[in-house]
Amino acid sequence: MHELISTIQVLTALIGAFATFFAVLHKSHHEDYADKFKTLEKERDNLAEDYENERKKRKELEEKYEKLKKKLEDTV
Repeated sequence: MHELISTIQVLTALIGAFATFFAVLHKSHHEDYADKFKTLEKERDNLAEDYENERKKRKELEEKYEKLKKKLEDTV
């Protein structure tokens, strides 16, 4: 019985050591996240700008289409 309790204590200590190791490892790479966030924000801004440009083009094309459609209807 004593061996079982000792084994459980050792396993618990190992799990605690791994958890501490991963927590320290995660915190040490925290500065990398700032650069990643900046990159993602730039990509988001670029995508938003591209979307707005495409939206303007689509609206212009829809207006031209409507004008041509009206012209066609008037000639028929």
